Amino acid sequence: MPKVNRKRGTQKKAQGVGTGLGSRPATDDENSTGDNWSTVSVASDDSSWCESASVADEQEIEDTTEQENFEDRLAECIEGIASKSGPQRNKFLEGLRKAFSKKYIAEFLDKRKETVSDSLLRCVRKGKSDEVVLAAICLSLLAVQLGEELSPQYPNIQAVLTTVMTDKSASVKARAECATTLAMCCFLATDDFEDTQTIMSSLEDIFSQCYRKGDGTMPQMNPDLSLLHNRCLAAWSLLVTTSPPFFVEKLAMTHISLLGDLLHSSDTELRITAGEAIALLYDMSRCIDENFGGDDEATQRLCVQLKELSTESTKHMAKKDRRTQRSCFRDILRTVEAGEVPEATIRMGIESLVVEGWQLKKHYDAFCQVLGSGINIHLQENVMLRDFFNLGPPLPVGAKPTQKLSKVERNFHNNVANKARTKARARSRDKRSVVIGF
Repeated sequence: MPKVNRKRGTQKKAQGVGTGLGSRPATDDENSTGDNWSTVSVASDDSSWCESASVADEQEIEDTTEQENFEDRLAECIEGIASKSGPQRNKFLEGLRKAFSKKYIAEFLDKRKETVSDSLLRCVRKGKSDEVVLAAICLSLLAVQLGEELSPQYPNIQAVLTTVMTDKSASVKARAECATTLAMCCFLATDDFEDTQTIMSSLEDIFSQCYRKGDGTMPQMNPDLSLLHNRCLAAWSLLVTTSPPFFVEKLAMTHISLLGDLLHSSDTELRITAGEAIALLYDMSRCIDENFGGDDEATQRLCVQLKELSTESTKHMAKKDRRTQRSCFRDILRTVEAGEVPEATIRMGIESLVVEGWQLKKHYDAFCQVLGSGINIHLQENVMLRDFFNLGPPLPVGAKPTQKLSKVERNFHNNVANKARTKARARSRDKRSVVIGF
């Protein structure tokens, strides 16, 4: 039978099934029954839709109420850090620290940035050791929240933090935290290279006290001083990543041998930080000149020293410290000896961040130190941080995983972003005055 006839037959049969009475016309009772059925069905559907809409509305109301309560508590903490009681100020500072690290609230803070920064600086200037530490941490977190939006407040922040950091009569822990915060604020809130260079010099004045003495011996440091020098060196290394090429070359020529002295330090953390600073200078210098280092005698001596640290098995170190040192110095040795750079993948929700190279590692480590366990939340929601690591705009709620990029594509995108960032910074810096200064 032709296809057209089959369709017609099917249509007739379907009509018969639909009426239930063949070709006989429907009566009023039957029409009434059909109408009743339709009405009940629509009512049922409307009821289901209303129920789901009601649940969604309730959830939205609940989320709004929770956000309002959070903002009320945050506003109370901001007011509380101006309290006359020291313990009360510490309590509110701790509340701010937790809120800033666990949630991205740039829009809320943007309207209050001057008030918050002034109150925190007052705590840094007049508070005791614990209060200064908490206030400095909150300033770092404020910089991570606002980025360049904090630029108008940056000159005051720089002045206060530099004063505390260089004050030998201040608490060592407070000085260490101020060094970390100063570098983070400089890194995020300004592009002025002269400012950056001044801060780097202040940081070096502190950690250079760990260099060898004139008689060739290493100075003896207590744990608190070692912490201060370690923080200052880490902060200095972070600012190295923002330096223009001509300055990186100068640093590499003058500082690699000096930093090699710190590899003899008795403090494990300081040895690792010094090794990573050396690897960073080698990595950045080879991006400028592929033949940097090469097979010269200084590089060979350094490789021997790094190899010893990567295989050290002395009993005077704790097992965990020994394992950490070996792992870190294996990566450092591969960079200095063969030009290889470390690579790590960090997963946050359905996304992942690939940290490749010493510059990105230094950036990621600095943000981790400030944000702690809140790093993943900020990587997912913080617009400034996502833009910095080339993650794109924040994903909408319920988004599905995207296809992973290949390593070649990833490297291409990272190189393009790094070149764009370098050009942007170069345009905003007057290099002529720096060159004349040399």
